[in-house]
Amino acid sequence: MIRSTEQAFKTIDTKAQGIPYEAIDYLRNLDSNEDLIKKLKYAFENAYNGKVYFSDDLRIMLPAPLWYAVVAEKHLHMDYADDLLNLFSVEEDWDLMNEQAVYLVGQMAKKYPTEFVNKVLEYIEGNIDKESKTPYIFSFEALYYATDEQFDRIFAILDLENFQWLDHYIRILGDIQHPGTLDKFKAMLPKFEGKHTAVELQFYIDVMEGKVTDFEKGVAFCEMRDTEWKNHYQQMEAIFAQSEAPIQINQKVGRNDPCICGSGKKFKHCCMN
Repeated sequence: MIRSTEQAFKTIDTKAQGIPYEAIDYLRNLDSNEDLIKKLKYAFENAYNGKVYFSDDLRIMLPAPLWYAVVAEKHLHMDYADDLLNLFSVEEDWDLMNEQAVYLVGQMAKKYPTEFVNKVLEYIEGNIDKESKTPYIFSFEALYYATDEQFDRIFAILDLENFQWLDHYIRILGDIQHPGTLDKFKAMLPKFEGKHTAVELQFYIDVMEGKVTDFEKGVAFCEMRDTEWKNHYQQMEAIFAQSEAPIQINQKVGRNDPCICGSGKKFKHCCMN
């Protein structure tokens, strides 16, 4: 039985297989406090750090950051907002940590529609020219909860050059259908004549003008996912009973660190070559 915050932390930090239901629920049911928020921030900051959450015995990443991300559903806080968004800048394959982070982006935007959405817009603007396997596209979830005052800035992003995920951004705005979107899309149309982006723009123009009768608006991921975390993760419990990490990463080690293959040699004298 979990009787303290420290015991819950230790259980989550060290459990390599299975889901630590009791420890997660214990932390979710606490009142938010400084130590807990610091722990969540640390987990997000080091989620893909191969030296922090790694099982030497099983040679896999520990799923602790994912479980702290589940705890965070009940302890949303701006102190870890940057660390949460930075999860989408890690060049690793899509995993359950990313999925949970997308869920939290929506929840954070609902709770902090001005402060967090402004941070997301700054994050998007700063990543327009960057590419990664797990891209900033997933931060767009926050736009569903933007305030009216933020849409001038949201529309201005449409005009930025080298916007890799422009079409998806257009789809999000086409779902939201904020006043001003129709005029903005019409103004953009000539610039993209003959390109796929023009097809996206024209479709949503037709939707907003009532020419498409079977259109169903999209909603943020956090509105679609079952809000009961146990129901969601129990469906994937087999993953956490295996020696496979739900958080995927190529462990980053220094030249003089022990090699991750377990040989006992320094990395530079082993698998680095």
